Amino acid sequence: MKLSFSAFSLPALFAAALTATFHISAAFAQPAAVQEADLDKWIAKNNAYVKLLNETLRANESWNRYTSWVNVERGPTGKERIIYGLYSVSASSAREAIAGARKAADSEPASPALDAAAKELATAFETVFPIMNEAHDYYDRKDYMSDNAAGAKRLHGQLVPASRAFIAARDKMDKLQEEVKDQLDTLELARIEKKDGKQYRWHMKRTMILAKKAVDLMPQNPRQPGNMKEFDAAIAKLADAAREFDAYVRDSGKSNSFDSYPRDIVGRLRELKDKVAKGRADPTFYSMDYNGVVSSYNMMINMARMPMLGR
Repeated sequence: MKLSFSAFSLPALFAAALTATFHISAAFAQPAAVQEADLDKWIAKNNAYVKLLNETLRANESWNRYTSWVNVERGPTGKERIIYGLYSVSASSAREAIAGARKAADSEPASPALDAAAKELATAFETVFPIMNEAHDYYDRKDYMSDNAAGAKRLHGQLVPASRAFIAARDKMDKLQEEVKDQLDTLELARIEKKDGKQYRWHMKRTMILAKKAVDLMPQNPRQPGNMKEFDAAIAKLADAAREFDAYVRDSGKSNSFDSYPRDIVGRLRELKDKVAKGRADPTFYSMDYNGVVSSYNMMINMARMPMLGR
């Protein structure tokens, strides 16, 4: 599972000009030479795209919930042993994210491939979430018990093509945005170091970057964990950064509620990895460990957005 979060926008204090020219290329139809003066514009565009990806997570989860109990090829019968229905999606939040992404796609600096992918996802999301919400309400009322699942079959016929198009669009945009995000993180970190050195903000930004990489590599299925070596290496890098951050806090005397989150995430990731590696991860309870890491990570990101007084 790829987690998306907004590029950490730094105050104007860190907007000092750099003489270097950076190149962001992988996700674009043509490489874009980006002057430091354009970095904040890239961040603003990226933030709008991240918001769209974050809002679409709920729809992604809704589709996964639906396919957990429905035979997608046959469709619902209303006689399944367990009928979970679907999750609802906030219509107001969805519309806001869609509008923001479309506006960003038409803004400078242009990124043809990523901008096109954002528009495609916005349209796919705009199509699928009302169907999901209608289906959520249908199953919540248990209408299938009185209409012989006629409504379930009708909704299934709409839901499957719309959801498949949505999932494909989301996967495409996620990959393109991730490539850009990695490069923007590198540029932001360099800007912080050039302006202020490797002080609190630098350590904070660095641990956030490495935490995201490690969290993204968490196995979704403990029985099929995938590349554990890559996951282990990401945890090790995060642990080194967290250790250096802790040392900086002790030596500088600068401390805040953010400080504990990197080491907490490291500990949680190590426990999760150990359970998976030793075959002790019960799928029934694994989601609790998984969601615990995600919750701690999200709290860390929220703490990073708070005012940086005294640092």
